[in-house]
Amino acid sequence: MKILIVLCVLLAIALIAAVVKIVLLRRGFDELTENIEDQVRCDTQIPVTLTTTDAHARKTAETLNRELKNLQDERNEYIDGNRKVSEAVTAISHDIRTPLTAINSYLDLMADEKDEELKRQYLERIKSRTLSLSELADELFKYSTSTDPSRYPVADTDSESGTVDICRVLEECILSFYAAFKDKGIEPEIELPEHSVSVICDRKSANRIFENIISNAIKYADDALTVKLDGEGCAVFSNPAPDLTPVSAAKLFDRYYTVKEGNSSTGLGFSIAKELITRNGGTIDSELKDGVLSIIVRFCLAEGKSDSGES
Repeated sequence: MKILIVLCVLLAIALIAAVVKIVLLRRGFDELTENIEDQVRCDTQIPVTLTTTDAHARKTAETLNRELKNLQDERNEYIDGNRKVSEAVTAISHDIRTPLTAINSYLDLMADEKDEELKRQYLERIKSRTLSLSELADELFKYSTSTDPSRYPVADTDSESGTVDICRVLEECILSFYAAFKDKGIEPEIELPEHSVSVICDRKSANRIFENIISNAIKYADDALTVKLDGEGCAVFSNPAPDLTPVSAAKLFDRYYTVKEGNSSTGLGFSIAKELITRNGGTIDSELKDGVLSIIVRFCLAEGKSDSGES
């Protein structure tokens, strides 16, 4: 009889413990549900916390926190992406509308103009505005192709075909701008290593990076440009930029950002360069000091290849 009583007491205690555990679990999952609903509604970004000490429930909360964090990051990227797309559309619309408005105005003037010389001048201005539109379309095309891995593949870090003599690429690129330098009256100061500098980068990407930086310097530099490359794969392009501020210098790599209003540039050149150098494991930065802008490009040095020929 005593044994039966003891068993009944033990069963009662076990039942009470089970009921308490069930109540706590229910409360915990109620808290979990409420937290998830708040997170989904973006009412809070505080991690899910439970009062229950149950290991399974807490593990569930940890998993949910991790996944909710990923979801929140994706949401923020989506919102930021929408904002950037909106800004891009606005910038492109402005760049397109300005020359189109001018073209329409000159066409209206030509319709009533009798003076042939004035008509010729109007035609020249229309041609200039049309070229601006063509340059805009070309820059947009370049940007779209720069994000296409099939056109600008990532260098294979495990293969010698993924290395390039960046000294030779830079030298060839500078020579290709000889006529442009002469037209602008720029005599660039160039400092290149006497030996080859092998870095991990796709040749087409490296060439496009240098082309975009140099063409931008020619467009904005008045009469001076310094190009330096060291044996560690770091290239520095410096030119006077008296109108630039530290804030605008920091924005140079933002898509569609331009330093001067009303120019024909879309501001995609530096953005393309950043996209390509980042894809190949390098970095690009800007530095403004005493009115001189420096664009600093750092490539990943191919190990053991800094003083050998190009692969």
